[in-house]
Amino acid sequence: MNSSIRISAQLKPLILLCDGTWCGREASTKTNIYGLAEMIGVDITSSTDVDEHFIPQPDPKGRKARYIHGVGLGSTFLDYVFNGITAQDIAEQCIDAYRYIVDNYVDGEYEIWMFGLSRGAYTIRCVAGMINNCGIVKRDNLSDTEINLLCQEVYRIYRSPYEVDEPHSTQSQQFRQRASWPLIGDNDAGGTRIPPIRFMGLFDTVGSLGIPTFTGGVGLEWPQFYDQNISSVVENVRQTVSLHDRLYIFQPCLARRDLHKFPDPERWNIHEKWFPGVHYDLGRQRFKFFRDKGGNALERVLAKLGFVSKVIEPNHVLADLALTWMLEAIKEYDDKGLILSDVDEKMKDIRDGMTIEKAKIGDGDVYNRILKYAPFGNLGMWIWRTLSGSGGQVSAIYELLFALRDRHIPDNGAKWYDYQNPDPQIPNGMSIRALAGIENTTGNKEEDEKKRYPSRTVEAWNLRKRVRLWWIHRETNLEIVQNGQTKIQLKHSVDYTDANLESTAIIVITAPYEIQGQVASALSWLCAAVRHSPHELPSSSRTNVSAVKSVASKGGIVLHWDQSHRLQKQKHAGTLCLRTPP
Repeated sequence: MNSSIRISAQLKPLILLCDGTWCGREASTKTNIYGLAEMIGVDITSSTDVDEHFIPQPDPKGRKARYIHGVGLGSTFLDYVFNGITAQDIAEQCIDAYRYIVDNYVDGEYEIWMFGLSRGAYTIRCVAGMINNCGIVKRDNLSDTEINLLCQEVYRIYRSPYEVDEPHSTQSQQFRQRASWPLIGDNDAGGTRIPPIRFMGLFDTVGSLGIPTFTGGVGLEWPQFYDQNISSVVENVRQTVSLHDRLYIFQPCLARRDLHKFPDPERWNIHEKWFPGVHYDLGRQRFKFFRDKGGNALERVLAKLGFVSKVIEPNHVLADLALTWMLEAIKEYDDKGLILSDVDEKMKDIRDGMTIEKAKIGDGDVYNRILKYAPFGNLGMWIWRTLSGSGGQVSAIYELLFALRDRHIPDNGAKWYDYQNPDPQIPNGMSIRALAGIENTTGNKEEDEKKRYPSRTVEAWNLRKRVRLWWIHRETNLEIVQNGQTKIQLKHSVDYTDANLESTAIIVITAPYEIQGQVASALSWLCAAVRHSPHELPSSSRTNVSAVKSVASKGGIVLHWDQSHRLQKQKHAGTLCLRTPP
């Protein structure tokens, strides 16, 4: 991202921290966001999450900060359960967070720092989107009632599907000019304005499919960001993403910028890294069905009875790993130490704690036995299935809420933390695999489900990166020669290659149907050489690449007889080659 030089000598931090679902004092869970808030100096001493939590004022460093508890807290028990599952109050939380910025921001006096976990990360990304859309509204002479109404309208504009409400529409630009502080890109004389949001720290944003909400008479809906890209109002971004999570409704929303506006990814100022552990490990989210604080007296009593509801414990080693990476970012961008003056000491203490012999490594991935952690455990599971009429089978509602699927890493160049090998930053050079209790998976689904972390996302990603694909067309000659004799001669050109890969393990021949005999005969020696019989795919108009990939780990030759009009007219064989190391 090409931003102007930041003159921040006089800028003070305005900090917003938004926690994840069911996370806060009421639930007795101290997440990484909660811990950051305490490190920064936010007062979180009240017994419930109804109260607001700020840095006591005046602050010697001139900072202002607010911690906002997770979705679902600060309400009755039924609201706590329903809102936590469906995120019905996510809109209210976005408006509340934006209102905090409006109440405290002054252009040229503050720079904004945002931190969020899970749906809290979704919240701060929405707030950044609201700022990109409508700017930061000035209070001026408006009453509290008018400011509340205007903040609600900003959220509605941000979520609007109409072109007239998009950030670059004439109407939106006029709104910002009338009602908001100057925004980068709006009448920016000489390009001297800086993004109002200095830093955005994200712990595993969920919501790429949207946050599931329930609408009466309709069912589950998935409201999405207006735009999943990070806009120019945000200068720097760091995001930790879970490698081992499998809960399908919690698909990660990766951090990207608009390639049309920011064509060079090297200048995006986005640092995203995939870390070991499931979603609740990275955030240090401790889940318990009943709250220890808040709610009514009966709920608090039930919370103290261990047999009533088990606690899902996060892996503190993996939570510490994610937290230290975020602290490194704070150190990098907070060069004056206004956010945290003792960040080096805190990182050292955390890393030392990771090597304690009996460090808390949590429960691992519990998604395939999640109902055992619900009220009354196995008894509750039996009651659920009986009441749902499933006769011991998994109900459709359960399938909807708890469908499991390994996550997909879309970018071959993605950054990930290599937890399998020793880390020089950890005392004694130990590996996170050993410290966190991460076992090797085998690919046997039944066996892997018994392990603490069954996901094979990393294995699939690494395998995919070893595969090379390209189309061969008819512009130049290709000859495969053995013992001085030409065995195959095709017309070809290479559209794409990957020089990092080595010898051919798989060749896919896509040829016109009428010459299949000649091609198969010419390939007979190659089949013998690689000691594999050809895998023949069904005829179709396009090569079934997914079927090809299914044999990529075994090696071999795949034959595909293409009856498409294009190849029949050209009377030549097109070849799709996949290469893997031997």
